[in-house]
Amino acid sequence: MKQMLLAFILLSSISTTRAQIKFDALQISPQMPRAGQTVNFKFNSKLSSLIDEKKVDILVYLYSKNGYKVEEPEIVQSGAVYSGSVKIDTSTSCIVFGFSANDAKAKDNNAGDGYIMPVYGSNNQPVIEYYIWAGRMYSGWGEQLFGMKTMTDKTVSIMEEGLKLNPEAKNDMSYFSTYLMSVNAAKKKDGEEPAILGLLKNLANKQDLKETDYTLLSQWYNRLKMKSTADSFTTIMKVKYPDGGWKNNEMGLAFYKEKDVTKKLALYNEYIAKYPPTESNKAVIDNYKSQMADAYANAKDYNAYYEWSKGLSKATVASSNNSISWYMAEKDENLEEAKKMSYSATTYAKSQMLKPDDKKPDYATKKQWDKQRKTQYAMFADTYSFILYKTGDYKTGYQYAKEAATINEFKNAEYNERYSDLLVKVMPASTAKKEIEQFVKDGVASSKTKALLKDFYVNENKSETGYDTYIAKLEATAKEKKREELAKTMINEEAPKFSLKDLDGNDISLAGLNGKIVVVDFWATWCGPCIASMPAMKTAMEKLKSRDDVTFVFVDTWESAENKKQNAADFMKKNNYPFHVLMDDNDKVVSDFKVSGIPTKFVIDKTGNIRFKSIGWIGNDDALIDEVTMMVEMASAEIPKDKHIK
Repeated sequence: MKQMLLAFILLSSISTTRAQIKFDALQISPQMPRAGQTVNFKFNSKLSSLIDEKKVDILVYLYSKNGYKVEEPEIVQSGAVYSGSVKIDTSTSCIVFGFSANDAKAKDNNAGDGYIMPVYGSNNQPVIEYYIWAGRMYSGWGEQLFGMKTMTDKTVSIMEEGLKLNPEAKNDMSYFSTYLMSVNAAKKKDGEEPAILGLLKNLANKQDLKETDYTLLSQWYNRLKMKSTADSFTTIMKVKYPDGGWKNNEMGLAFYKEKDVTKKLALYNEYIAKYPPTESNKAVIDNYKSQMADAYANAKDYNAYYEWSKGLSKATVASSNNSISWYMAEKDENLEEAKKMSYSATTYAKSQMLKPDDKKPDYATKKQWDKQRKTQYAMFADTYSFILYKTGDYKTGYQYAKEAATINEFKNAEYNERYSDLLVKVMPASTAKKEIEQFVKDGVASSKTKALLKDFYVNENKSETGYDTYIAKLEATAKEKKREELAKTMINEEAPKFSLKDLDGNDISLAGLNGKIVVVDFWATWCGPCIASMPAMKTAMEKLKSRDDVTFVFVDTWESAENKKQNAADFMKKNNYPFHVLMDDNDKVVSDFKVSGIPTKFVIDKTGNIRFKSIGWIGNDDALIDEVTMMVEMASAEIPKDKHIK
């Protein structure tokens, strides 16, 4: 199977007039497309990693200053050759092709390099915005969309190539900010001064600094823990631009942070007086109105909530209604009001699922958009079923819970939990028991769902005796299936070396943990999915505590708090978590591990090799506990033949 290699024809000098990019499997015409043209393409799957696939799906992503849109071109297939065309508009600067098969389970990403094409200007060189998007592709965007490799060093080289060809780009804060992020993320030698400091000094020495320049300098010096320098730039900015955008931002931040509804209203009125509503700031004002509505709902003033919701988009109101009604149901408060809100949200979501008011968003394919609308309806229907369960309307609640679970193909343990609660209320015991047993066998049953099964068992057997054997037999199928799936995801990559301080100020290095299986969990105090996964991670630790060859470290990263260490310590104390927290204050380790989103967990074997990488929160405590336990067991059982414990 032939692997694809990206064949760059690099610029030999700044004066070079042609910079074509060619691929083995993909041909495009014209070879140097310009804005407004139609691009024709041919993809030969025999020259790609999709050589064995009978049908290839093709998407084309068009990037511009305004973001991106995805096109689904009409394709003509002739054997292994797929032909099509796409019209690029006048703002497009970068074109990225996505090739996949088998419902995106198989992808051709050009051996990790991606199929990235520039749009060219009149000088036959890529337009400057191309370098921004190409750089982003190698800094994580491409990994998420196409499974590309994240290569921070390559991002830097691409951005620097753009600067050489377009020296004026250093004055473009969008470009320069992206460049700074890439430089900061790239590896540097121990003891070497961060290259970013030199770039910041050059920016600071520029004449006639704009407000955006000062803002950028302040933000980066704060990130580099140089607070006094950051504050000095902020002070100068405020004096030089007394009515600049910073004032708008500060007023907005104060409004966002205020929880007292009376004080929040005063801040809102102050903001409106300073920045009267216009068409250009409508989205901001509507966001503030939505926050005011939520504040009144939290204060249980529902008349005011509905009043502030008037004029907001139906989608915004529906989302607020769903969130607030769920919160009320969890607290067993104002259930009738919650029922009214949830019904409104669910009815709206169903209408949009069946016949949407708005056109498809540019960033989504038709299939993705259909799924988004179904997913939203399922979420709202799940909330409504929960409230109906609480209010005793089991029959109606069952119908909504079944719809929500069905849309998710009965793979979402939380939705299955609500469905199971109502299932046992409306169906014969034998039917309910059989369905719940299947959830356990499939590994999509929560602890609460398993508790329902235990009730069935005890009622039938008049005792708990034998239950552990019974449930273990049911779980065995799911665990074996999970083990087989994990075996397919095993990797063998050398883990980046790191040394970080823990909350007690001790230096903890990966080298110092040699000879142990290390579970590394990247998280942040603001990350909802990270926090949601922590109870399961705590249980997994307790389950493995008898093994002295296993250790867990929780790397706090991507934090913006002024005192990151105290912020993390307060979080651990508040939640009574016994985790060994390491502080990635400069976000270097998370970059070295090429993490594109948190939570992300790595399992590193005793030789220092990464064996597993798990991204996100699967929403099921039991499943996460089993997953972590299995990954540890599998990593410790298999030591690569070319490695040994030092």
